[in-house]
Amino acid sequence: MKLNQTLIAAAVTLAAFAAQAQTVSVSPSVTSVHIGDIFTVDLLATGFPDKIFGGGYNIAFDASILQLDDITFPASWEFLVDKGTKVGGTVSDVFFNTFSAPIKGDFLTSTLKFKAIGSGTSGITLSESPSFPFGDEFSNAVSVTYVGGVVNVAAVPEPGPVALMLAGMGAVGFMASRRRRQG
Repeated sequence: MKLNQTLIAAAVTLAAFAAQAQTVSVSPSVTSVHIGDIFTVDLLATGFPDKIFGGGYNIAFDASILQLDDITFPASWEFLVDKGTKVGGTVSDVFFNTFSAPIKGDFLTSTLKFKAIGSGTSGITLSESPSFPFGDEFSNAVSVTYVGGVVNVAAVPEPGPVALMLAGMGAVGFMASRRRRQG
């Protein structure tokens, strides 16, 4: 009887782990850039044990720090894709689908292209799209855990005091050389 209880407990634990294993996350999870830099982050799906025909999500970020320039999808989402509706720092109902080749395991859902427009820290938050849930090959909605990322944007670095001193000394030397040639 004790063995049966142990097996049941193990099965429940494995089932709970499997249910929570399906994740969509920002990669890299932390990005450091400077104002004016253009950079990308990937939205990766991991741990999907069943074939997925598609899905969707919402994206949020600080629009005073980041500007979302584009969302691209891999060719594997050949049936229907949409970059969602963008308003300020939110994009609602981004979605992607395949008709011919459902995907399981770990896969790229999309790539976000940003420009850093202000200094500070912005989260990139992902959430479920009620309009476009992830769906398996049997048209069942699939539960997904969303993991966001962080972007640290630094102001463009000022030239250091030593660099300024060297530039000044170079200018003085150039002027002195020029005066000797002219005089």
